[in-house]
Amino acid sequence: MDEVLYQVNKQYGGASNKINDEIDSSFDDSADDVREANNNGVSLLKSAMCFPIGLTMRAEHVMDDGTKYDVDELAYWEENVTLSVDMVPDYLFAEDNDGGKELINLGVRNICLMGPNGVPVLPPPNYVVHFNSWMINVEGRIDGFTLFDADNECHPNPIFGHEAQAYRREKHTVYDPISSTLLGKNTPIEFSFTTGTFIFVPPGVKGIGDGLGGTTESSLEYGNILGK
Repeated sequence: MDEVLYQVNKQYGGASNKINDEIDSSFDDSADDVREANNNGVSLLKSAMCFPIGLTMRAEHVMDDGTKYDVDELAYWEENVTLSVDMVPDYLFAEDNDGGKELINLGVRNICLMGPNGVPVLPPPNYVVHFNSWMINVEGRIDGFTLFDADNECHPNPIFGHEAQAYRREKHTVYDPISSTLLGKNTPIEFSFTTGTFIFVPPGVKGIGDGLGGTTESSLEYGNILGK
């Protein structure tokens, strides 16, 4: 995974540097204005465009006992569904002010289960391998998640025929637009899970484990995401 991320950053970073060099050589003192205009255009397109996913759904009539009607008894029909998804943040890595990357809305804690040096398999002096394992806790939040149904026909539009129906999850209090009655609270999508990993290494004096950070290591965001 680290190698994939490295190659993505390397290739895209190289292309970005080449574009910047071409802008500098072609526009001289106006280069920064050109870059700003390009960024503004990208932001505009990003807010207006999404990549839809189209699929065909077949509707079948089902009896109370779960069996299906024969197609000759009650006709089936097919409906095209075109869905698109938008979310904030767009990805878990975000650029910081120094050009590096940082995890956002994601907290990680790992617990070294076998101590800072791990444990030998078979007693000394006949060590075969050293072994250690980690439990990894992850928690995160998607601040804004929107699902569009672009084929929905429930919202007529005099120009485009109909508007997409949107399902949104975000931190927001919902009121009735007419009476201002509180209807409820919308909450962002939150998630947490636990996974693990283990490792075997050849026998040695130091073994294998978390010798510097202690047996429990947490990112700054861990414990400060869920329910915030």
